Amino acid sequence: MTTITQDPKFAGMLPKTFLHGYASASYQVEGGYQQDDRGPSNWDEALKDMINGNEADNSYNMWRDDIELLGHPTRLVASGGKNDPVNQKGLDYYSSLIDGLLAANITPFITLTHFDTPLELEKRYNGWLATGEKAELFFQDFENYGRLLFKTYGDRVKHWITINGPHVYTLLSAAFLKKATFNTEVDMWKQGNNLMMGHARVVDVYRQEFYPTQHGMIGISLNCDWAEPIDGSAEAKAASIQVNDVILGWFADPIFLGKHNATIQRIAGSALDDFTPADWKLIHGSSDFFGLKHYGTKYCTGKIPTEPNLMVLFFGRVEQVVEDLQGKPIGRKGHGGHPYNVPWGFRKILNIVHNRWTSASVTGKAIPIYITENGWSSENESQRTFEEIINDTEREEYYAGYIEAMLRAIKEDGILVQGYLAWSLLE
Repeated sequence: MTTITQDPKFAGMLPKTFLHGYASASYQVEGGYQQDDRGPSNWDEALKDMINGNEADNSYNMWRDDIELLGHPTRLVASGGKNDPVNQKGLDYYSSLIDGLLAANITPFITLTHFDTPLELEKRYNGWLATGEKAELFFQDFENYGRLLFKTYGDRVKHWITINGPHVYTLLSAAFLKKATFNTEVDMWKQGNNLMMGHARVVDVYRQEFYPTQHGMIGISLNCDWAEPIDGSAEAKAASIQVNDVILGWFADPIFLGKHNATIQRIAGSALDDFTPADWKLIHGSSDFFGLKHYGTKYCTGKIPTEPNLMVLFFGRVEQVVEDLQGKPIGRKGHGGHPYNVPWGFRKILNIVHNRWTSASVTGKAIPIYITENGWSSENESQRTFEEIINDTEREEYYAGYIEAMLRAIKEDGILVQGYLAWSLLE
């Protein structure tokens, strides 16, 4: 079989500045949850009696080995507040990790928060659902946390992500982290607004205080799978558009276009608070790049579920299926259906991002796209033998197809993609 690297039509098409590597998340890989004065996060509390990340991959102690094979907020400020003490051991750990990466000629691409919040800030303010004066204090704490990272590591780190997947983070709050108190029809919009404001405010800190000397880039990473109309009906086409409006447009439209889209306004109604003119000024244009997390594709039938669950509410409020009208699966099924292997859907979502948010014709200046997550999980992989696991043909097939789809989007569709990070390094 000819691999992508052997295919002459793709030879030399990526510049030397193209970033390619692997993504990870601190809670999911570090472990060492009681080492060196680390404070608890919301996930430590939520998963304390379940399978959890207390040990994870033990990367906190084995990071040097991890680099050869190729951040967490409570590790740095245990309680998370701007007036709370800084954990020097945590700062030293990440500093050593950054130096180790650079010594191995690996470019660090750092995310400030990946689904987790210091537990103390949940108790003080209700985290990303804070309101009124508490919300302002929470934003100030987040700004100060960013300021600490930029000041400490910005001489060496030039690529920053503020928040990973605010859409998924809000879903996790509704489904698990704040399940007992989360009012979906109100709180999802409230938390979404707060995540956008927190992102925009910490970006403003970087641009005003650090960019003039550090010259890095900073942005946000948004998740979206592709929703393909199952047929040519107006209903299926409209459903596909609605999925993109709800999942991706919810955050991308305010950040890149400076407005909420009509679908979000219609669905949220009076529950969607408008931003002040000053807030809009911070939010609009607050990302130097478009970070995209993408895994798979489903079909939209055009039907509206009569009893929608959380997944339906958060993922477009329309029916999505994984078989066409003849009963043929849309692609190879991953574990639990996440994802289905559909490379052509990746190319389509890249075109949507380009045409709607990042092309020079839309924004006046071409905005680069970075793929910050893309990966495969084989069905029941944990139950397979070691020999079966390392015979990893399904994952090879997935990456070959998706990387080729990206390359075609770059070469044939003229889309500016400047980096690709596979999910994940260790999981």
